[in-house]
Amino acid sequence: MLIRNGLVVLASGSVYRDIRTQAEQIIEIGEQLVPVADEPVLDATGLLVLPGMIDSHVHFRDPGGTHKEDFLSGTQAALAGGVTTVLDMPNTNPPTDSREHLEEKLAQIAPKAVVDYGLYFGATDTNIEEAADLADRVAAMKLYMGSSTGSLLVTEFPPIYQHFSTFPHQKALVVHAEDEQSLKYFGAQGSKIHNQARPPLSAQIALSRALAIAEKTGRVLHIAHTTTERELELIYEARQKGVRVTCEVTPLHLFLTEEAQQRLGNYGKVNPPLRSSRDREALWRHFDIIDTIGTDHAPHTREEKDQPYEKAPSGMTGVQTMLPLLLNAASEGRLTVEAIVQRCVVNPIRIFALANKGALEIGKDADIVLVNPQEEYEITNESILSKCGWTPFAGTRIKGKVKQVFVRGELSYDDGKILVQPGSGRQVRYR
Repeated sequence: MLIRNGLVVLASGSVYRDIRTQAEQIIEIGEQLVPVADEPVLDATGLLVLPGMIDSHVHFRDPGGTHKEDFLSGTQAALAGGVTTVLDMPNTNPPTDSREHLEEKLAQIAPKAVVDYGLYFGATDTNIEEAADLADRVAAMKLYMGSSTGSLLVTEFPPIYQHFSTFPHQKALVVHAEDEQSLKYFGAQGSKIHNQARPPLSAQIALSRALAIAEKTGRVLHIAHTTTERELELIYEARQKGVRVTCEVTPLHLFLTEEAQQRLGNYGKVNPPLRSSRDREALWRHFDIIDTIGTDHAPHTREEKDQPYEKAPSGMTGVQTMLPLLLNAASEGRLTVEAIVQRCVVNPIRIFALANKGALEIGKDADIVLVNPQEEYEITNESILSKCGWTPFAGTRIKGKVKQVFVRGELSYDDGKILVQPGSGRQVRYR
C-alpha cells in the first residue's frame, strides 16, 4: 500500500512524505513515490499521518470484570481513538501476579484483541523471585504502594526494597505512588471530596520513598499518573541527582480538576484524584518533565458509579478520547502534534522496550493513523465503544478527527467502523 500526500508527523518534525507498506511493515518513506503494479494507493491530502498511539496504561477488566469491559470492547475503543498498542494493568480478578495467572490471562484475551497488546505483572509481598523470572514476558511490573481497584498492594519496606533490587534493573518498574497509611488516615475523616480523602500529601510521601529506593538500588523507575506540581519537582530533583526515573500523566489530570469531580460526582472519582486548577496548570507548565501520556482507562458501569460515594469505585474511561483531546489541545496551541508523538509513541517504545514498534520508521510495524486536523465534532456518551457507555468528556467540542487506523498495515478502522475480527491483535515483543 502507498499512502501519498499526507503530512507525516514525526517526533522531530512534520514533513510531507509518502509511505509505502508491505505485509505488516513500513518499507519505504520518501517524496513523490511512484506506485508499483496493482499497489493500492491512498490519497492523504489534507490529512495528518501519525504513528499509531501507544496507551501504556489501561485496565480492560479481563478477567474478572468483563461485565464492564473486556479485551474486545476495550481494544475496539482503542482503535476508534487511534490507539494501536495497549499495555494492560495486572489488577484483574485474579490478578496477574503469578506464572499461572499470566498464562491464563494471555489465553483469555488473545481471541478478543483487535489491537496489539502487552501485559503488566503485579507485585505482591511474596512474588519477588517469580516477578524477576517473568520479566522478559511482560511490559513492566506494577507495584501499588497505595490501595486502589483490586487486591494488589505492597506497603512494607522489605518487599518493596526486594522488588526494586531483584526485578531486572533495565526493565520498567511502574509505581502507583500513594501512601497507604496516609490514605487510611485521610479517608477516615469523612470527606466526600476525593482530593481531600486522597490528598496530594499521600502522593508526595509515596513518591519520595520510591525515589529514594530507586536511587539506592540504581534501577529504572516509572511513575504512573503524576498529578501535582510537587511530584514533578521531586522527579526533576531526582533526575538531577542521577536517578533513572520517568513519569506519566493522564488526560484526566491534564484536562479536568477537582471542580469537575464535584460536578461529576462519583463519575469524576479516580485514583489518584483530580487535583486543583493550580496542579493541573503545573502539569502543562512543566510539560517537558513528562515522559508519557497514558489514559489509566478504567471503566465502571453506571450502576456501580451510582452507589454512595464510599462504595462507588474509582476510575473513568479514556482510551478512545486521549488522542482527540490532545489533537484539540494542539489546535489551541497548548502543545504540538510532535509532542504528542514523543509522549504517546516514542517514549513508551523506549521505556517499555517494545521491539517491533516505531514512530513511522522503515522496518517497523505499519501502525498508522490518518487524522483530519480541521474536522470538528462533539464527544458523546453514545460514541463511546467501551462497555460502560459513558465518558467524563461528554459534550466536549473537538477539532481533529481520527479517520482511518491501520494496525500492522491492515485497515482496521474506517470513519466509525471497526473492520477487523476479534483476535486480529497480537502480543508485542520486547527487546
